[in-house]
Amino acid sequence: MSDRSAISPANRGFFYLKNPHKSAGMTVFLSLFLGGFGLHRFYLGKPLSGAVMLILSLITLALIATGLNQLETLEPNGMLAVVSGALGFGMIVSAWALVDLLIILVGVFSAPAHHDEAH
Repeated sequence: MSDRSAISPANRGFFYLKNPHKSAGMTVFLSLFLGGFGLHRFYLGKPLSGAVMLILSLITLALIATGLNQLETLEPNGMLAVVSGALGFGMIVSAWALVDLLIILVGVFSAPAHHDEAH
């Protein structure tokens, strides 16, 4: 019994799916709307990089929330927390998610359709 889903390393591409039966539409949806949290990477079978994206996003949100709270009390470090959260981690995660989305879109729309043969 041969594994028909096996893909040679040269043809895998950047977003090789561990499970080739993942939905391209769901991948695009997750990347477009929840890409900043890395959920598309979890879906594609890349939990380590998905966890890194999720942790960076949570740090960003925590820094922004803390900074906004400090701004209300006129704490001088509030603006520093907001800026470091939004411009630091936020820009890193946003750029990463945007690159992932572009790679996914190019891969989804340029890859030839694979039809399973009758078993």
